[in-house]
Amino acid sequence: MPLPERTDGTYFSVTAARDALAAGQPVAFPPFEMLHVPEMELSLCLNMARDPVQNAWRRGAFFESDELEMLAGHVKSGAHVIDIGSNVGNHALFFATRMQAARVVVVEPNPLAMAPLMANVLLNRLEGVIDLGLLGVGLSDRSEGGYGMKRHDRNLGATKMFAGKGDFQVHAGDDLLEGETPDLIKIDVEGMEIKVLSGLEKTISAHRPVMLIEVDEQNAQAFEAWRVAHGYDIAQTIRHSRKNCNYLLTPGGMA
Repeated sequence: MPLPERTDGTYFSVTAARDALAAGQPVAFPPFEMLHVPEMELSLCLNMARDPVQNAWRRGAFFESDELEMLAGHVKSGAHVIDIGSNVGNHALFFATRMQAARVVVVEPNPLAMAPLMANVLLNRLEGVIDLGLLGVGLSDRSEGGYGMKRHDRNLGATKMFAGKGDFQVHAGDDLLEGETPDLIKIDVEGMEIKVLSGLEKTISAHRPVMLIEVDEQNAQAFEAWRVAHGYDIAQTIRHSRKNCNYLLTPGGMA
């Protein structure tokens, strides 16, 4: 399908969608393709033809399914999960269905991703498991505004946020996630992972969750220093690109 002409909040208003849900009214979504995937036991909304996640769905599988199955072996059913950089919901849907998580908090600031993410949760009646309250929010090491986004026309998940380039607000995760008790935190934030980890200091120290983190090569040294300082072991390393690497971390002594 053609790329959406609008990529900002005018493409999809998550605030208006939440208000409609609260009032028991229909939610207005932008145009989607709809697909039922028997192999995944899910019905899905898609909005980009060349996106690798959505193309995996078109082929009948979760994106990075081998990695997800490996991750499931480290996390018990009934887990509480925080999914930071949820994109269109691939991992969140896996956590809620295949991994049988009790609670999944999704964090995603990109309107192009938020729209199909929310639609996929509602379409599959998973709103009792997947918490949509932090859609429209980005995480960093502090609260500040003025962030913008640069979209990637062939990979929705590669959209990057830049300071001083727009009007998006970011927050420290500890400020928004107070009261959450995560067993697993997944972080995929296109180069902002060190700032996001810094903003989650209290949450990580209190609960010592398993973590799956995508790390850009430019942040590899800083990430290794963070990992050692916080007593995490590398249980698995998964490289999908020369530009970044995924790390499965377990609290020290558990790997």
